[in-house]
Amino acid sequence: MTINLALYRIAILAFSSKCSANVFKYLPFAGLMLAVWAMLVFDANAQTEQAKVDVAFEEVLNLTQKAEFLITDETRLLSDVLKEQEWQTHKEIVDIPSGKSLWLRFSVSNPSDSNKLLTLVAGNTFIDRAEAYLLDEQLRIVQSSRLQEDGISTASFSRNGFKMSFNSRSASTLTVYLQIQDDGLSVIPIELWQSEAYTAQASIRLILLGAMSGGLSLLATYFLLTYILRNAPSRFWFCVFATAAMTTMLSTEGILPMLFRVPAFAAELTAISLTIMLFAAIKITRIVFEPVSDIWLRAHYVMLLFPLIGIFIFNDFYQLISLILFSCVFFASKILATLVYRKGLDLRSAVIYFLGWIALGLVGLIELYTLLNNTSHLSYSAPYPFIFSCLGVMLIGVAIISREQSIQALKSRNQMEKIAQLQEYNDLFQHAAEGLYTAEPKGELIHVNPAICALFGYENSDQFLKNVQRLSDLFVNSKDADLLLGELSIQQTVLGKEVKGKRQDETEFWFSISCQLKKVDGKLLQFGSLFDITERRLHQINLQYLNSHDQLTGLYNRRYFLQLMNERIQQFEQTPQNFALVFIDVDQFKLINDTCGHSAGDIFIKELSHELFDVVSDKYPFARLSADQFGLLIEYDDETQLSDLSVRILEKVRAFEFKWDKHRFRQSVSIGIARYESDIPSPEELLSYADTACLIAKENGRDKIHIYSPDMGMDSSYKRDLYWINEVKSALKDESFELFYQHYRPLNSTDEKDYYEILVRMRTSDNALIAPEFFMPSAEKANISHKIDKVVIESYFSWLNSHTEYLEQLGKVNINLSGFSLSDEDFRYFLLNAFEKYLIPHEKVCFEVTETMAIIRIKDAIEFMKEFKKLGCTFALDDFGTGFSSYSYLKHLPVDYLKIDGNFIRDILHDKIDLAMVTSIRDVADAMKIKTVAEFVESKDIMVQIGKLGVDFAQGFYIAKPHSLAQYRPYSDLLKT
Repeated sequence: MTINLALYRIAILAFSSKCSANVFKYLPFAGLMLAVWAMLVFDANAQTEQAKVDVAFEEVLNLTQKAEFLITDETRLLSDVLKEQEWQTHKEIVDIPSGKSLWLRFSVSNPSDSNKLLTLVAGNTFIDRAEAYLLDEQLRIVQSSRLQEDGISTASFSRNGFKMSFNSRSASTLTVYLQIQDDGLSVIPIELWQSEAYTAQASIRLILLGAMSGGLSLLATYFLLTYILRNAPSRFWFCVFATAAMTTMLSTEGILPMLFRVPAFAAELTAISLTIMLFAAIKITRIVFEPVSDIWLRAHYVMLLFPLIGIFIFNDFYQLISLILFSCVFFASKILATLVYRKGLDLRSAVIYFLGWIALGLVGLIELYTLLNNTSHLSYSAPYPFIFSCLGVMLIGVAIISREQSIQALKSRNQMEKIAQLQEYNDLFQHAAEGLYTAEPKGELIHVNPAICALFGYENSDQFLKNVQRLSDLFVNSKDADLLLGELSIQQTVLGKEVKGKRQDETEFWFSISCQLKKVDGKLLQFGSLFDITERRLHQINLQYLNSHDQLTGLYNRRYFLQLMNERIQQFEQTPQNFALVFIDVDQFKLINDTCGHSAGDIFIKELSHELFDVVSDKYPFARLSADQFGLLIEYDDETQLSDLSVRILEKVRAFEFKWDKHRFRQSVSIGIARYESDIPSPEELLSYADTACLIAKENGRDKIHIYSPDMGMDSSYKRDLYWINEVKSALKDESFELFYQHYRPLNSTDEKDYYEILVRMRTSDNALIAPEFFMPSAEKANISHKIDKVVIESYFSWLNSHTEYLEQLGKVNINLSGFSLSDEDFRYFLLNAFEKYLIPHEKVCFEVTETMAIIRIKDAIEFMKEFKKLGCTFALDDFGTGFSSYSYLKHLPVDYLKIDGNFIRDILHDKIDLAMVTSIRDVADAMKIKTVAEFVESKDIMVQIGKLGVDFAQGFYIAKPHSLAQYRPYSDLLKT
C-alpha cells in the first residue's frame, strides 16, 4: 500500500531523536563542554543572522536545515516576532507545546537581472494551521497566505501541506516568515520550487494518483460484481481491500480530508482506512490459505485494535508513528504467513500472492529510500510507489482468481475420479459373484445386482424389484429380517448373519448376509451382500449333530449327555427339581460280537436303542454312553416313577428278539439308578454312582434294577475312585509327587534347542510310581486335579529357576493342565504369581489341554488361553482327533499346537485310515497356521513317515523315554550315549 513520504520521515527522525537522547544521557559532561565552547566562539549577532538562499537553483531546494525557528505564544503578531533575537537553527522534528506557535524564517535572494516565479511548500497533510508572510528589504509585507481548519481554500491548500507561490524580483531579497500551529511533535519539511518544475511534477503526481484511484476502483467494482454472481467471499473481501487501499492513499495525500472538509482529521481517516484494509487482508488470507491457525487469526485481530486505539490516545504525530510501525509488522506477518501456509494451496497462487505483498512492501522501501536521500515527495522516484501499490493490489487479486481456478480444477479432477470410481463400482456391482444390494435403512430395496437375481431365481433386476420391494420378502421368517434391521440400526454393521431364505419358486435355502449403514451425499443408505451357504450349513448341521449324537443309534452321545447333566445340576441350584440318572447296561453283549461279529453287534445295538426309545420317547434325554451302555435323565416327583419306567424298560428288552442268520438272541439289561443330591459335585460323579448301582444289579443276577445308596459295600468303580482320591490326597499332603520329562524333537528344521514335556508320577506308600492315567480321572471327579497341577508347576518352576544354565537352551516346555484348572480363578492367580516369583519367561511355556476337557469347558478354556497368550504363553491341544467335533471346535480354540492322538500314529505304517486321518489333521493345522506334534513315535520308520507328511514335531520312545527331572540331561547329551 502507499504511505505518504511524511509518515516514513517521521518514523526515521523519531528513531534518530531517540538515539541522540541516549547519547546525551550517557555523555552529559561532553554536552556541557560543547555548549560552553559554542558560546565562546559564536557571538549574538552570528546567532541571529538570517539564513539566505539564492534563487539560482534548478528545480527544488530543501530548506529544512537552512531555516531558523522560534517558539512563541500563539497570540504573538509578526511585529512582535520581528523584534525577537533568539532564533535557532531549524530541526526536522519540533515540539510545539499547547498554546504555542512555531515560527520559521529564511531569506530568498535574487541577484540576477530577471524575475523568478517560485513556489513555497511547507509542512504536511496533518498540520492544523499555517500562515506565511513575505517581507521586502524594508520589512514591509508584500504578500501573505493562510491555511487553517475553518478556512479551506483551493488556492492556498495543497494535498501535502501549505503552498504559496510568489515572484522574486531581480536584484532583491525577500524574507519569508512562516507561522505553524499543531499539536505536539510535528514534522515541518520546507521546500522551495521553481514554479514551472513544481507544476510539472504536481501534474505527473496527480495523473498517477488518478490512475491509481481509477485502477483500484475498477478492481473493486469488478470483484464486487463477480462476488454477487458467484457468491465467493474472497472476492467481497478483496473489494473491501482495494477500496480501503485507495481511501488510505487519498487520506495520506490530503484529498479525502479536503473532500469531507475535515483536514484536521487526516490522521484519523488514514488510521481507519488502513485498519479496514488490513482487516480485509486477514479475511483474504484466511480464505486463500484455509485452514489457517486460529492463534494466527486471533493475534492479527487483536493487532487491529492498536491503530484504532491510537486515534483516541495519541496526537497526530504519534498516530503516524504507530501506523508506520503497525504496517511494518503486518507486512512482515503477511509475507511470513505466505511462506508458512504455502502448502495449503497450489504453487502458482502462492507465488503470485507472495509477490503481491512483496510489491506492497517495496512501496515502503522506496519511500524510505527517498527520505534517506533528502529527495522531494515530487522527485523522480514519485511514480514508483504508485506503480508498486497498483501492482501489489492487482497481484493479490490475481492470486485470488488463481486460487479459485485451482480449487475448481481440483474439484473437476475429484469429480472425474469419482466418476471413474463409480464406473468401477458399477462394474464390480454388476459382475460380483456375491449378491449385492442397496436399500433404505428400513429395508426398502433400491438396487440389486445380477448375482442376487440369479440366487433368488429372477431373470433381471427389474423383475426382481417388481416382485420384491423389501428385504424382509427374501426371508422365510420375517422376524429374522426384523432382528437384522434392529441390530443394524444399533451397531451400524452386521457381519455374516446366517438366515433361511426363499426363492421365487418358494424353495428354501440358507444364505449369509452382511450389511452396514453409510451416509452417501448426506443420505443414510443400507449396503449389503449375501451368498448361498446351504451346503456349508447342512455340513455344519451334520457336524453339530455328530457332536451331540451317536452316529450309530442317533441318540445323544456321552459328551453331550454330560453337558446336559451339568446344565441340570446348575439349574438345580436355582430351581430345585428332583432328577435321577438311569444307567442301562446290556448283559453279555460280548456273546453277540463273538458269535456273529461286530457288524451284528452294531445292528443289535441300533435295533435295541429303537426298542428302548419306544419306552422313553423324547420326553427324557436319552444317550448311548459306550458300546453297550445307555443313560437316561429323568425328572420325577415320586420315586415310583423311576421304578415304573425301569420296569417297563426291562419288559421291553425281554420281549425283544434279535435275529442274525440262523441265530436268535434274547438279551437282558441291568439298570442302575442314582438320584441327584446337592452334595454331588459333578456329572461324572453322578455317573459313577449309577455305574456302581448297575454293577450291583449285574452281580445280583442281571436283568435287575438297583438304586444307589452311599452305604453300598463292594469293590466297584466308586470304590476305585475313592481309593485313588485318598491316595492323591495323601500324596498332596506328603509331597510325594515326582516330576519326569520326555524330550520331543522338530522334524523339518535344524533347531538345536531343547523341547520336552513335563510328566507327573505319584509315589504310593509301598514306594510304587503310578502314572497319571490311573489316579487323574478320579482326582478330576473329586475336583482336586487342579491341586496336582499347582504342585507340578510350583516344582518345575522352582527347579528351572535354580538351574538357569538350562533356561537359554530351552526351546519349549509342555505342562499338562486338567479341566478344573481352566475354570478355577484362584489357579489363574497362582499361575500369574508363579511366573513372577520364579522369573520364568512366558514364551518358553506351552500348556497342554486334552481335547475332551477343552470342549467340555470350552468357554473357560478360550478365556484362559486368551489371557495367557497375551503374556506370551502357547497352548497345545492333546489327544486331538478322538471325536467328531474336533474340527468344529478347533476354529474357536486359540491353540498353537495339535498333539495328534497316538492311536493314529501307532499303526500309521499299516492302516490307511490312520494315514488319511493324520494327513487330514496336518492339512487343517497348516491352513490354520498351527504346528503339529505326533505322539507314540516308537520307531524310525514311523518318524520318517510322519516327517514326509509334514508333521512338525515327533514325541515317543524312539525320540526319548521319560526320565526323572532330578537327573535332567539336554537332548544333545542323550544323543551322545
